[in-house]
Amino acid sequence: MNRLSACLITSNEERNLPRALRSLQGVADEIIVVDCGSQDRTREVAREHGAKVATREWTDFAQQKNFAGAAASHDWILSLDADEELSSELRQSLLAWKQGEPEFVVYELARR
Repeated sequence: MNRLSACLITSNEERNLPRALRSLQGVADEIIVVDCGSQDRTREVAREHGAKVATREWTDFAQQKNFAGAAASHDWILSLDADEELSSELRQSLLAWKQGEPEFVVYELARR
């Protein structure tokens, strides 16, 4: 079985984050949230949804995302923005993919 780490970077995403995290439940084997010092309840919301939370001062998008990926326990990483969510079709595709042998070493997905 392929194990999947979902990684998100955040800054004051208390309102958006629950939707993103709910969409990952049952798909991601772990959720990593790297927060850059939110002034709202972002970190608490992440923990309430079972995410592992790290705080890191903001540098740039690439460094934040790379830090999140380095904190992941699994080889397969899904990088998602805090204002995004998995569609039901993508959820089903990921669940099926997790059961098989990977065909590729990297995948991409369409974003809307």
